[in-house]
Amino acid sequence: MQLDIDNVSVRYGTETVLDTVSCCVHSGEFIGLIGPNGAGKTTLLRAVLGLLKPTTGTITRHDTILGYVPQRGNLYNGTVPVSVLEVVMLGAEGSKAKATRALTSVHMEAYAHKRFTELSGGQQQRVSIAKALAGSANVLILDEPTAGVDEHSQTEFYNLLRYLHAEGTTIIMVSHEVDTVSKLVTRVICLNRTVLYDGPPEHFEADKYLPGAYAKYHLKLHHQYGDGHA
Repeated sequence: MQLDIDNVSVRYGTETVLDTVSCCVHSGEFIGLIGPNGAGKTTLLRAVLGLLKPTTGTITRHDTILGYVPQRGNLYNGTVPVSVLEVVMLGAEGSKAKATRALTSVHMEAYAHKRFTELSGGQQQRVSIAKALAGSANVLILDEPTAGVDEHSQTEFYNLLRYLHAEGTTIIMVSHEVDTVSKLVTRVICLNRTVLYDGPPEHFEADKYLPGAYAKYHLKLHHQYGDGHA
């Protein structure tokens, strides 16, 4: 076991954002964390990352080094001309050797001396993963990593996640892409302030656990892109 989330609740005043959430994360899992806006997904991530303290309950990390990959819109804004290698070295405590190895693991070593802002959205997310891996992370936490990324780059990015998972990396990914998540992950956790579903993706029924408008929107996306959409 790498993470043990035990009866975690988070309250802001009288508002309950998370209500007695419990789950365990085991080594080698690929978890898709889904739920509507306001479900508490980001709050749970912040608690797992140690950025906020739960009102009640505990989160235990067992020999776990977390690597966080934010949404692309929260990355470097281009005001500083920083290279790809320099970005990854931030996660490697300044070690060029570690940063280079991490870039190689995400197939971005050829871009080491390009400016980060010159990369496509999908390439930027690869670099963000390299930064996390350079810090020896054994659990990757990704917050809607393909938001604002074109369809072709999404497919390449998901293929990278499949590769990293096959290499033994534990992955927790927040996503609104219900159909994609179901094809990609080994376990689905559906959250709406509390855990509504926790189990294999093939048994998850979006219409049962998600609000109707949410489910219909993603069903429309599924038909628009077809079964080959990744």
